[in-house]
Amino acid sequence: MLRAGHTRSPGGYPVLRRGTSGTVTEHKSHRYAVAVVRRDGRRQCTRLDRTALTGLDEAIAAVRDVEAPDGTVFGFFNADESFFLILRSTPAGTGLLLSDARAAHRHTLAAQALDVLGTQPPGEDAPDARPAGDLGIAADLGLTAEAMAAVLARPGALPDDQLRTIAEQCGFADEFLRVQR
Repeated sequence: MLRAGHTRSPGGYPVLRRGTSGTVTEHKSHRYAVAVVRRDGRRQCTRLDRTALTGLDEAIAAVRDVEAPDGTVFGFFNADESFFLILRSTPAGTGLLLSDARAAHRHTLAAQALDVLGTQPPGEDAPDARPAGDLGIAADLGLTAEAMAAVLARPGALPDDQLRTIAEQCGFADEFLRVQR
C-alpha cells in the first residue's frame, strides 16, 4: 500500500503522485542519486546508478568513484519520496544528513545512515520529520545549517522538492534538474 506522495515504478514509468499543493501530477519515478562536484569554478552534477540507493556502502562507493579536483564530492540521494540523504565525501572522511530518521523503519539506506550516525530512529508514528546528521553538510555549497533547517522544516514538502530547493539555493538547480531525471 502506498501513502500519498509515495510512488513505485520499477521501470521509471510515469506515475501519479500528490504534490505539495494537493494536486495530482504526473512524474517519473523519483528515486535518483546525483553526485555534485566543483569543476572549473562551477558545480557539475552527474547521475549515479540507482544501485547507490540500496545501502550506505553502495552510496559511499558511488560517490567516491566520482573524481573531484578538490577531493570533495556530494551525493544527493532521493528514495521513494519518503526521505533524502546527503553524503559529503572528502579525503578526511564522510558526513551525512538524513532528512527523516523515521524512514529507518522502512529503508535500508536510512537505517544504515542512522547506524553510522549512532542515532536511534524515532517511532514510526512520530508526527513530524526528524532530521539526523550534520545540518551544515552543504556549507561548502553555500547553504548554512540554519538555511538547511528551514528547508527541512517546510510543512508538506516532499524530499524531491527539498533537494531541488537545496540545489537552487546553492546555485546549481538547472544542472541538478538536468541529470536527476
